[in-house]
Amino acid sequence: MTAYQMSGGRRSGEEGLHTITLSPIGDTIVCRREETVLSAILRSRAKVAFGCRGGGCGTCKMRLISGRVEHGRCSAAVLLEAEKENGSFLSCQARALSDLTVELTATNKYRGPMGAWRWLGCSDS
Repeated sequence: MTAYQMSGGRRSGEEGLHTITLSPIGDTIVCRREETVLSAILRSRAKVAFGCRGGGCGTCKMRLISGRVEHGRCSAAVLLEAEKENGSFLSCQARALSDLTVELTATNKYRGPMGAWRWLGCSDS
């Protein structure tokens, strides 16, 4: 299903919708204005590792390749200013301000909506 189809026929940027492309997998999901990146991923029926959902543990940390996010609240001990400047964000707190491309790592333990584990850098065996 494409991002256009998942958004009910609305294009990204309309009505507060943005697309999030998950790299290097290539899956694209739609993110609503009021939801966090993590919420959008989970709403798409995909799975990623997360813990507290409060910005305090850092389990959901991801890296922004392109686009802009509002970081929301997060512990300075979990996400340093230097990390923010290098593109890191906590997906449980960050909201998309534009279309995003997000780098996933094996730490994120991404599982797409079809149910197949996609361990980055690892085989399925």
